[in-house]
Amino acid sequence: MRPFAALPTLVTALLLLGATAQAQLYGPPAPPAPPVAPAAPVTPPVTPPSTTAAGLALGAPQDTLREYRLSETTRLRYDDVQVEVSGGTPEQAAPLQNSFREALRAREGERTLTYKQFLKVLPADGTPGRYLWNSISSEGGRSVSSRSLRTLGAAGEGSLAYQPEAAPASSDPTLALLTAQIQAELARTHAELLAGFDPASFGLLTGAAKTAPLRPGQTFTRVMTLNPAHPLATLPGQKVAGAPLQVEQQLRFESEQDGQLVFFRQARVLQPGQVVTGSADLLLTLARYVYDGELRLTPDGLPVSASRDEASVIRVTGRMNQGDLTLTFGLTVTSTSVLTLTPVK
Repeated sequence: MRPFAALPTLVTALLLLGATAQAQLYGPPAPPAPPVAPAAPVTPPVTPPSTTAAGLALGAPQDTLREYRLSETTRLRYDDVQVEVSGGTPEQAAPLQNSFREALRAREGERTLTYKQFLKVLPADGTPGRYLWNSISSEGGRSVSSRSLRTLGAAGEGSLAYQPEAAPASSDPTLALLTAQIQAELARTHAELLAGFDPASFGLLTGAAKTAPLRPGQTFTRVMTLNPAHPLATLPGQKVAGAPLQVEQQLRFESEQDGQLVFFRQARVLQPGQVVTGSADLLLTLARYVYDGELRLTPDGLPVSASRDEASVIRVTGRMNQGDLTLTFGLTVTSTSVLTLTPVK
């Protein structure tokens, strides 16, 4: 078993990077949501391509440029923390227990990130439609840019490709692996950020020539896997046994107001529990999940403004062996994230 004390090297660096990049810091829970009955994992039905697609067609012309201000405040809090180390001597057990608690303290807290957010409609180049998202934040006195290219599909499918900054290839395999892991984490967290206001994240925006008119109550969905942050979350060799912890986020069309299409957010739980085996054995149980807010679009499919309030409470228990020592822990991860997108005049 890889020593837990070694986590502050490569693995912990990636853990802290992921928590920072996605800014999914958790804190005081949002007001209680109505209880949601657990449901079996659901696979959304596949709609065969047709001449008339559901959702909106991208009607904005090539070279259309939009600028927004984006803010996200995230919090992370740990409650009911229980950590025990059995086996070995007290002198052997103390460093393992202390490093676990130190890792919790390093993650816990509140953070607000602000961005200049740009959207540019690109030439289609033989695709049903393309546009580029560029999120620019200033942190620590330097500007950081995250860019992702959205390519639309003919009937709601499509792709989002992260555009990393050019960097020289490394001949060091360890460094190359670390770089690849960092890029994958940045791509994932940027995609999650964009899901707060990009209608294509929900299959709402298509490149179809014709779309059926939106109906009040019509719903567009995306499935999200919840990954609560804790020191053993991404140890090497971890595998999910069975279904992952998942929710279905929904955008529900309400009405057209002042020339804007208004969507409200809601969610349902697909899989409320998860078992993880491998380097550590973990059990995750979702106690509460809240997803609220609205999204406003122009009739040609571009965002006008957005708000998104998200909160979860997840109980995590687990066990990890390290030589003669066994670390047993339990904690409650409470998370909130509040996002707002406003247009720049």
